[in-house]
Amino acid sequence: MVGMSRRLPLTALVALALIGAACGSSDDGASSASTIEPTPVPTIGGVGQLPDPVTPERSPIVMVRPPVNDDGTEASVIGEIAEGNRVLMIGDSILASTSRRYGGQMCNELVPLGWKVAVEAEPSRFIDFGNRVLDRVLQDDVAPENDWNAAVVFLGSNYGGDPVKYEEELREILDRLAPRPTLLLTVSQYRPDWAEANEVIRRLAEEYDNVTLVDWETIAATPGVLSGDRLHPTNEGREVLAQVIAASLGQAAIGEGECLKSQFTDDSASNSAGGGGSSVGGSGSRNTPTTVRPSTVTTTTPVTVPATTSPPVTVPPATTAPPATTAPPQPPPQPTTPG
Repeated sequence: MVGMSRRLPLTALVALALIGAACGSSDDGASSASTIEPTPVPTIGGVGQLPDPVTPERSPIVMVRPPVNDDGTEASVIGEIAEGNRVLMIGDSILASTSRRYGGQMCNELVPLGWKVAVEAEPSRFIDFGNRVLDRVLQDDVAPENDWNAAVVFLGSNYGGDPVKYEEELREILDRLAPRPTLLLTVSQYRPDWAEANEVIRRLAEEYDNVTLVDWETIAATPGVLSGDRLHPTNEGREVLAQVIAASLGQAAIGEGECLKSQFTDDSASNSAGGGGSSVGGSGSRNTPTTVRPSTVTTTTPVTVPATTSPPVTVPPATTAPPATTAPPQPPPQPTTPG
């Protein structure tokens, strides 16, 4: 594995705009007109609830600028630097909602760009989950063709309230992934303490030469990206997340794309209040139970990816009040069409 030739950008990769059109969304992923009504959903401790579908009335449009180096020169996207096309994605329910067992947005965007994609994400997971994933998927005796060539880390929306512990775990994750080019995402500012997690994320992104920062906190502030709980993406927000990651990875230099089978698929924590060790304020300890680089992101031609499970559906009261800290248990996932 060869290190990266140039320093990747440490600033936000995206500029945001809200653009209305005269028609609704089409099946090919085109943007639609209007406003997204916030849909409040009960919030369990941490990020365990996968969001309800919402009716699109205005779709957020995200425009991605070419990444730049610290000196202002254009930087290479990860696809131009990685030594292969296998990308490992690690996260909680926000990333899980884009996996093929739900909406399939991540594979729909990345497979046509030539990436072999594994989304290893489960609801209600703290930062330690990243190292548990790596314990399983990084093996010394793995054949080179089955090694990971790039990574995406999106953990912090279940912030345990301890910045020292959070930094220790995240630093270990980045050390183990190095020198692979890695995308590291900030988290939406769900509560004031979440600023501590973002401060750690930004500082470590600046410290590691192989890390590119994607400023999801800024992206998530755009109307229409998040649902009424102010944390989980809407249907359109999940498309935005997949599109921003696709633009940041760019076209894979070699190989054909494939949606790989996930090894981590336990969604049971999304159906219980605080399940999986997700209560707010927890320590997040690993022992806690728990083709071308686009200048404007557009939806690529979807790949047929089977979705076997729908996100848990809730019918919350119509209110715009801030979410409660504890909510009643959610019903188990229904094997119907994806939300």
